[in-house]
Amino acid sequence: MADFPTWMVISWKKLQLLSRNIPHNEMMSNIFTDFIRIYARPGDSIRNVEAQWITWRLLGPRGSYNVPVHTERSPDGRFVDIQYGSGKNPASVEEEVGWGYSAIWKRFYNEGGDQDTIWHTDDTDVNEAPARYCRYGFDEVRIRTAHSAPPVAPQAPWQQHTDGSWRLATRGSYRTGNDRSAVKEAGPCATPALPPPQPGTTGLVTPTTPNFYGDELDALDPPWLAPLANGHPDVTLVEYRWRGRLVHRVREEDELWGRDWQHRCADGWDNCLDPHFLDFTGATDLRAPDEVYARDKHDWDALNSRW
Repeated sequence: MADFPTWMVISWKKLQLLSRNIPHNEMMSNIFTDFIRIYARPGDSIRNVEAQWITWRLLGPRGSYNVPVHTERSPDGRFVDIQYGSGKNPASVEEEVGWGYSAIWKRFYNEGGDQDTIWHTDDTDVNEAPARYCRYGFDEVRIRTAHSAPPVAPQAPWQQHTDGSWRLATRGSYRTGNDRSAVKEAGPCATPALPPPQPGTTGLVTPTTPNFYGDELDALDPPWLAPLANGHPDVTLVEYRWRGRLVHRVREEDELWGRDWQHRCADGWDNCLDPHFLDFTGATDLRAPDEVYARDKHDWDALNSRW
């Protein structure tokens, strides 16, 4: 998809939605998923009622476009996380609420693309600040094999567990796309009043609302795990975990034209390894190797140079 502008892309997810006979006017625009984190000023805190007020300000009169709304305040009120779909809402986050807070961070997914981006306020509008690819971390890989042993990196200290899975403790990271759309459940004008969708048998639970349509892993590090990035003939299930939480799943599932490898993405702010975000939060010990970020920058610059 990277070879075409996002406005020219008819995504696989849209084809799936078409197959469900969803009205045509529901699909006139790409669906955006916005993950906003807003930090209170030093010495201040964000109260529950204030968190709801921020949410409604971001939604505006149009609501959330085909993405369930999720608002979660940190226990100490230091920040609030908000998920919504800005596809039909041109409002600027900074213009709406930025004047009252110390920092705004935004992760963003456009279904016309295939990878999340991230940016934050720095005396400019969040919608104009420099963007970059967003990288996510894992610290364990779990697989189920079609045979008796892991087919990848056999020299690594894999451990077989009683549930039949093979597990490997290893630090790594990747880029991917975190779609949270739920067209039937949310609709084009979703509000916080709507109940969240349920994951069912194919969706994946996330820190916000379930992921039903995932994107492949890209720029997986360490490179020797690359054969497990997007399915493997000798593997039936791949899970990437962060501090025990399942953040990415790859397995074969039944689709319209037969069985195929399907990805589900559950990344959040907890496993966000953007170097600027880690500097901001003080979690610099979680940084990926410098060469990984250098490659991300190279890929981002190369993508943008095409247009």
